[in-house]
Amino acid sequence: MDFLKFLGFIFLLLICKFHVAFCDGCSRLTGASGTISNEKYDHRYSKCWKIIVPSNSYVQLNMNSFYASSGGCSYTKVEVSIANRNEKFTFCPGESNWQPVIAFDDITVYHEMSHYSTFTSRFQMTYKGENFLCAQKNIFKCYSGACILQSQVCDGIKHCYDGDDEKGCATGVFAVPGVDESRLNGTRWLKKKWSLSSGWQENTHRGIIAFYLATEKNATGIDMERKLMVKQLEVQTLAAILRNETDPLTANQLSMFVNALTVTCQDPYNFYGYDLVKMLKEKVETSSLTAHPVSYLALCNAGEILPVNATNVLTEVLNSDSEYPFLLDVQAAALMALSCIPDDQPDESNSSYPLINYLEAVKKFKQLQLDDGSFGNVYTTAIVTQALLSAGAENSKDWNLKAAVSHLMKHLNSSSVDFLATYFILPILNRKCLSDIRYTDCTDGLQHKSQGDSVPDVKSKLGPKMRVQYSLYIGDEKDIVHTLSLRVPENITVFDIMQLAEEADSKYKFQWKLMGQKIYIYDVAGIINDFEDGLFWLLYVGKDVDSVTHNTESPDKVTVNDGAQIIMWYKKATI
Repeated sequence: MDFLKFLGFIFLLLICKFHVAFCDGCSRLTGASGTISNEKYDHRYSKCWKIIVPSNSYVQLNMNSFYASSGGCSYTKVEVSIANRNEKFTFCPGESNWQPVIAFDDITVYHEMSHYSTFTSRFQMTYKGENFLCAQKNIFKCYSGACILQSQVCDGIKHCYDGDDEKGCATGVFAVPGVDESRLNGTRWLKKKWSLSSGWQENTHRGIIAFYLATEKNATGIDMERKLMVKQLEVQTLAAILRNETDPLTANQLSMFVNALTVTCQDPYNFYGYDLVKMLKEKVETSSLTAHPVSYLALCNAGEILPVNATNVLTEVLNSDSEYPFLLDVQAAALMALSCIPDDQPDESNSSYPLINYLEAVKKFKQLQLDDGSFGNVYTTAIVTQALLSAGAENSKDWNLKAAVSHLMKHLNSSSVDFLATYFILPILNRKCLSDIRYTDCTDGLQHKSQGDSVPDVKSKLGPKMRVQYSLYIGDEKDIVHTLSLRVPENITVFDIMQLAEEADSKYKFQWKLMGQKIYIYDVAGIINDFEDGLFWLLYVGKDVDSVTHNTESPDKVTVNDGAQIIMWYKKATI
């Protein structure tokens, strides 16, 4: 029996050896930081806590306060011991110059009371653990207390448990070191090449496109220089149109004019009476295959529905096995045009969308990237990078965006930089591409309302669109005529068109009142119905100018078809 008791005692000793925390009664603390506090009213008492220090880490322990109602260290004390070290650190009540304890192994804290009479003993300590890495320079500390190298922050990979290292990070293009400075330097270079008298000469349309796409991120409004740039664009566009009889515009040239007008919130459908979109659609039908991608891209940017065979033509370009060295540039433009179509075209025109060819082209472009980050020469590299941005591949891991952008910035910052390279590179540094022209915001101070239909409501309505002409005639003999071409949703009423028109141009502002079941319009353009003079606003509607007739229905009950002519005519009325 005694032998069995002895074996039991030995067994308990072995358990205590491997489970010290259990046998010594110490509370086990495993958190990276915490507080140890205790208060006791007694005469003999002891309690302990064990702080577990992980490998490759250390803990700093601080005494914050220690109070005893009687006596000093002979009555009560707090002792700290560190595993694998023989020394102990003793804290006494009433002192205030306690030194912190730093340990690289587990720490045990003892609170002891010993006296013949009862008294109160109270203390508080705090501890904080850190990995050795946290003590080094260029270190990022996660919320959990773990530390990682600063170079691992904002690298697209979550190294901290809760993703702290990726929160608030710039991604994609904006995460490339030096991109903001390069964009600013490139914009300054572009402005140095601009002339107060002639803009960028024959490249004014391209200069404006690059300038607007590159500065949109930081633009706060329209300044005098921008107004002058736009006016120069208008003059050069009109000059090119007027020379069209003797010096015909190509589809490519028209595409650049349409893009420039769109990005500056002009109306390419009604540019001083000229419909550049219609001109471009007619021109592209007789142009070579290489001109189709940029033309379709410009048409899509302007909000135009592309021809039914557009996707087939663009697919043909993507699948071409031509040996022309410039083929990749044309294919990149085709990819941008296809990137535009799903967002901008009605569902019925997407039934033959070549998704497989599109995705294969994106994959092919990524695989063509060279070790230096380029895709060939600097111009090809820029246009392919734009195409990949348009395809939503900015943060894809199967190509090196950082290397491509760095390669382009190196050229932009060099002495050999030229206008064409700047035109292609600058938008990229603002996370833009040519297909982003269609997202131009024309709702604020940057809008030029004098030329028509930059109306957000029109673009936000889903479904097929059509074009109508809305005119104001003033006087029986049409002494004053204002005409606005609007691209509007189908099945729209005259009243809706009038509301869109007044948003696009203040000349078309009108006032009305509901009288019974009919809308009565009594003021247009600040001109009010005048019974004394016998002049009133009358509504005329027709499928074209020659067929318009007086309509007495309420404007919100009259719907029109594609190509319709709507006229509000201020004239003498007869009963």
